[in-house]
Amino acid sequence: MKSSTKIYIKRLIFVVFVVLWMITIFKFSNEPADTSQNTSLNTTKKIVEIITSKDASIEKRNELIEELDPIVRKLAHFTLYTIGGLLIFNYINTYEITEKDKIFYSICIGAIYACTDEFHQLFIEGRSCQITDVFIDSLGVTIGICIFLCVIKAIEKVKDKSN
Repeated sequence: MKSSTKIYIKRLIFVVFVVLWMITIFKFSNEPADTSQNTSLNTTKKIVEIITSKDASIEKRNELIEELDPIVRKLAHFTLYTIGGLLIFNYINTYEITEKDKIFYSICIGAIYACTDEFHQLFIEGRSCQITDVFIDSLGVTIGICIFLCVIKAIEKVKDKSN
């Protein structure tokens, strides 16, 4: 198989993963506020259940749930967009451009998608557009790219040592 054909196949596979990630984000953002809140609240309850002792009072657990729920919600944004950063950069990395441009384009794509995601939420019952979420999402994309680059550099070092 020609190397150009391999590149096109790689790009196709990577863009499919990016689109699936975008669909997943869209699906979460399309949930009404109460459904979204219930999802994160259930996740927070499970976390509190894991981190608290069996003899912790219900009041103490409820306080902890109330404190942690906003953090869990923001961490969900961050984590999903970190995955997005990995996927987007993986796709962009198939192009013959400078690493600086790959980083720039990947961050731009992730940040633009974060903006469109927040705009989309304006049309969903009980949801709103929050600029802080765009910043959190964009930071997640950037961290995802950094993780990708660190892994690639580590792999290259291991390969260099073995040669």
